[in-house]
Amino acid sequence: MPRSKSYNTYSNLQRPEFRKRVDELLLKFERDFYEQNKGAEGMLDTSKFDMDLYKRHNVETMIRIGLKRAVDPLVANYWATRDPQLSKEWGLYGAEEGRHDRMFAGDLHKVGMTDEEIYAIRPTFATELLNGYFYYTLATEGPLASMISGFYLEYIAGKTQPDWLDIMERHVGANNTKGARAHLALDEDDDHVDMVWNMIMRVIKDEADEERFVEHLTKINSLFVSYFVEVYASTVLGADADPSRLTQAAPAAAVQTNLRSRATV
Repeated sequence: MPRSKSYNTYSNLQRPEFRKRVDELLLKFERDFYEQNKGAEGMLDTSKFDMDLYKRHNVETMIRIGLKRAVDPLVANYWATRDPQLSKEWGLYGAEEGRHDRMFAGDLHKVGMTDEEIYAIRPTFATELLNGYFYYTLATEGPLASMISGFYLEYIAGKTQPDWLDIMERHVGANNTKGARAHLALDEDDDHVDMVWNMIMRVIKDEADEERFVEHLTKINSLFVSYFVEVYASTVLGADADPSRLTQAAPAAAVQTNLRSRATV
């Protein structure tokens, strides 16, 4: 696959000791996800595949990419007069990522969904909260939370998506997951995990900045978990789900996960 315009140009990983701490925290997040959330273990079980969950998960991925497409230019603009190189790097990255939603759209088309059906679906409450968090923190402290979200998603996708896609392909066929596979391949070829990390480390100066990074990362993970809870409840559980709990799931999970993680890291 040809290299995009946004790839890792840093010769070394920045702040490697801090990265070790963050990697350990992310591994804990992954373990907690599978152990503590109903239905999560089913993502690795071929006998528990649910087509509605598959579709809704991909739709929400597209929604999140589209919403982030509006935020990333604000991040680049913030750094335009503060760190022009970072502004350029993030601008290229945001532009590259911003249309990856169409890769997932191609997969959804192959299982019978039209663009009209896809774009008629509203985001989960967790996704609304996540994007609200981006705008709030951008207005009150800068774009760090939004940037950390980029790193989190690149990292978590690389850890979880290959296994999930292996399961999905047994049911929908490899031809119908080409978009998701292409997305992963591009991220890997361009070393997006370390690239985004290195960009963020340009603005992490001291221990206080590191603690703020961990706080943002923890909240972002909490909202990812909450999104899964909502999507699982609305598809797999369906009529058995308690509708009143769907909008409660996101803030509740955010608080609980944040408290647990801050207490152990």
